[in-house]
Amino acid sequence: MITDGPIDVIAGDGPDGGGELLLKSPAVGLYGHAPLVGEVLVAGSRVGCLTILGRTVELLVPRGVTGRVAETFLATRRDPVDYGQVLLRLVPVEASDEFVGVTAGARNASRGLPDGSFAVVSPTHGMFYRRPRPDEPAYVETGQIVENGSTLGLVEVMKSFSAIVYGGGELPPRAEVIEVRADDGAEVESDEVLFVVRPA
Repeated sequence: MITDGPIDVIAGDGPDGGGELLLKSPAVGLYGHAPLVGEVLVAGSRVGCLTILGRTVELLVPRGVTGRVAETFLATRRDPVDYGQVLLRLVPVEASDEFVGVTAGARNASRGLPDGSFAVVSPTHGMFYRRPRPDEPAYVETGQIVENGSTLGLVEVMKSFSAIVYGGGELPPRAEVIEVRADDGAEVESDEVLFVVRPA
């Protein structure tokens, strides 16, 4: 397959199960610029570049895939790869992982929260994105039920994207999104309310 635009890698089950995933090369070529171990990847995240017959394309995580890079199988230089060759191993993102950074706001009147609701706030200053790509649906919408581990959005800091994963702190393990307070592509401050939820 030769293309001028980005292409998705292949996602398959990891050898140990437990939610692990293997990301594989979608074509024969030269692979480089792998993400770092520990980096959180979500649908649409860049996982390197593949040079195919002289054309270099970006490799992206396919829709529905989220995980933390646990292992890389190639160096960051240009390595020859075959179709279906394993590039990365992902493990599930835990709500308690430091780099996820989602925290719960208290039922605090100063935040303007309805009674019995909780705030999901931005873990850092950056650009907030509600969807993996501009032409794809938002991760969550008002009225949707989320659970520990659900991806709510992305935050970009200096060209590095991290998933905002629901869970932790005072947040109920299962909740309904009742408000979305940050626009897609908006600049947000650390501790700014992104979503308001209530126990489901």
